Amino acid sequence: MTEELKTEGICLRAVEYGEGDRIITLLTDKAGKIAVRVRGVSSPKSKLRHAAVPFSFGEYILSVKNDFYSLKNFDYNDAFTGVSDDLVRYFSGTAGLEIADKLTEEGVSVREEMARLLRFLMTIVYDGGGTEALLVYLLDMLKIAGYGVNRDGIGEGCDPAQYAFDLEEGGFMPISLRSPYAIKMTATAIRTLASYLDGVEEPLVDRAVASEIFSALSQYVRVKTGKQLKSLFELCDLFRNGI
Repeated sequence: MTEELKTEGICLRAVEYGEGDRIITLLTDKAGKIAVRVRGVSSPKSKLRHAAVPFSFGEYILSVKNDFYSLKNFDYNDAFTGVSDDLVRYFSGTAGLEIADKLTEEGVSVREEMARLLRFLMTIVYDGGGTEALLVYLLDMLKIAGYGVNRDGIGEGCDPAQYAFDLEEGGFMPISLRSPYAIKMTATAIRTLASYLDGVEEPLVDRAVASEIFSALSQYVRVKTGKQLKSLFELCDLFRNGI
């Protein structure tokens, strides 16, 4: 039996499928994270093509049969087109989508994660938010997923130059421990990350420091989940190249 489901959703990614179709991954408020088939979307005449691209947000009207979803219609809300205004904003936005994809699972509610993603995208597209917003968003999503980063291991007044980031526990450890899970970071990067964990959002004006922090957190995600945040690595490459 075929049923109809109306749900708000945002497209995280899209993959070509067969001749003219596309499989999209949606984060939705009613069905969680789901894969949806969009038929004939490659045609320039398709009325659904705007629903089947990353960043598309609106009401998705779906046909559901035996737990398989296909798109019937789409009521557009936003596409966050301003995300492509510059390279840093674009890669920050795509990293935001990938973080939501890699840190959520199918079959469970993702309303909190969806709300957090939309708030992040609105911040960088409409409120002028930058990489600071991405760092806050990533730390929030890690916490929601059960991999929260913490200040454990480094106390107030300690010299950050004597500490490394702990990929196993998501905290800090003395570099003297020589753990295989320790990532050496500059004192400035450790101090900055610790301040964000304390709720103090310092401007990330030093691209080298931002690259260090995002690189460490990307590796932490890989250790904890086995998944890579490719967009975040690409953003770090931009920073290292002086963009």
